[in-house]
Parts: sequence; structure tokens; C-alpha cells
Amino acid sequence: MVKNKIRKSLLEQGQLLSNEFVLKANSKIQSAVIKKIDIQSSENILLYFPYKKEVTLDLLIKEFKKYSINIYMPRIISHIEMKFNLFGETNSFIKNKYGIIELDNQDFLDPLAFDLMFIPFVGVDINGCRLGYGGGYFDRALQNLKKDKNKILIIGLGYEYQVLKESFGEAHDIQYDIVITEKDIHSFK
Repeated sequence: MVKNKIRKSLLEQGQLLSNEFVLKANSKIQSAVIKKIDIQSSENILLYFPYKKEVTLDLLIKEFKKYSINIYMPRIISHIEMKFNLFGETNSFIKNKYGIIELDNQDFLDPLAFDLMFIPFVGVDINGCRLGYGGGYFDRALQNLKKDKNKILIIGLGYEYQVLKESFGEAHDIQYDIVITEKDIHSFK
């Protein structure tokens, strides 16, 4: 399958990134978010715990806390279900079956209640369609967003090499509104 080849190639490229590049790029990407995205008017934001060399979110978390924004993180509930639970001051953490950190609480929020969503990716096609790790968790958890009249801003944070000039998206794939890399801000609205 085409997506599997693309995913494998992008994951291999990601492992070749130097720690120095990742640190500089992460800072640049997060600073661009703070400058370009209206976060102050948000009440509920979805973030993620970085996996492998995904963009870190330490600067964003610090910024969001200034405005008392509720931060939620993804949590895998079963082999097909993902929910989003509250990130608080007294968190308990667990690792899921993939080795990704999750919050160990039951304070979940319906996806339709978010103002902004930062969703990680392996790749993005020319139309803003997300390529993930292949489990389909985000696609299933957020499938009702496409039907919702109130548009939630969906943002991807990644590296320029992950933004591809080809189309591989399918109807069930999440589509980003904006993808911010170390080099550019890509808009898919």
C-alpha cells in the first residue's frame, strides 16, 4: 500500500534528524504557534505527548497555562477507541501499549468541545490530509468533527520534510487547517 511505503520512508528520515536540529526546530515551531495562532480566546485545547521525534510542546504548555486554558491529551482506551483527558497539576502517568505517555485519569472531554487541536503526524499530503502511525485512533475519535457546524481549528506541528507534494489522503483521514514547520506555515483552509 502506498501509505505504508510513505510512512516507512518518513519514519526512517525522522530517525536521522540530529538532536541539535530537533531542538532548534522545536523552538522555532512553537514560537511560530505563539505568534500566529489566537490561543488566548481558547478554553479547551488538545495537545499530545511527543512520541519518537515529534515536535515537543513545552513552550506551548507554558504559554497556555498563562491563560488558564484547559489542556487535554489523547488516551487509548481500547484497541479501537481513543478519548481525551484533562492535563492537570497533579497528574499520574502511564505508558500505553505503544510506549506513549498518557494521563491516568477519567476526566474526559468530548471532541466537539475543543477550540484548538494540535494533532501529531508522520506526514501530510498536498491537501492537508494526515498520515499517522496507521492505527486509525485519531481518525475514529474525531470522525464526527466533519459533521459539526462549529469548525475546530486543527493544527499539525512537524518538520518540512513531512509535508509532501503528493495526494494520498482518504475520506476518513483527518484534514489539517494549518501545519507549522520549522520553515513555513502551510494553510489548507
